[in-house]
Amino acid sequence: MPETESTTAHGRNGFDPDLVAGFVNRIETLHDDLLSEKSDYMHRAKAIRNDVTSVYDEAKDAGLAKKALKAVIKARDLEARAKAARDDLEDDLSDTFDNIRLALGDLADLPLGQAAEDGKVTQLPKRKPAAMPETKAAPAQG
Repeated sequence: MPETESTTAHGRNGFDPDLVAGFVNRIETLHDDLLSEKSDYMHRAKAIRNDVTSVYDEAKDAGLAKKALKAVIKARDLEARAKAARDDLEDDLSDTFDNIRLALGDLADLPLGQAAEDGKVTQLPKRKPAAMPETKAAPAQG
């Protein structure tokens, strides 16, 4: 097939080489920028990690066991994540979540769990669904 102005301008596969090169160069530049940002972030994060280590060392010097303190921090983080997971559920699913945890005995350290272990609660009360706003009935078709 002889080369024409159209095949030369757009390359043999139909793509304009200058256009493709422009996109590739822009994407590669953005990837380089992203790598630079990641590097900057890692340096900032390292400084914060060093600060955390310093606070643990201060706590140790003040008489707190470093390993125990780390365990407390980890437990509080996990508890916050578990609470957030429950809070993200809709009301009816959060009730189901609580009942499942109750059945597993996972709520023993909470007041509700203590009441359940004492035999005062066997199932959580159901919440009343929120009132739905009234909507106008659609006219009958026919």
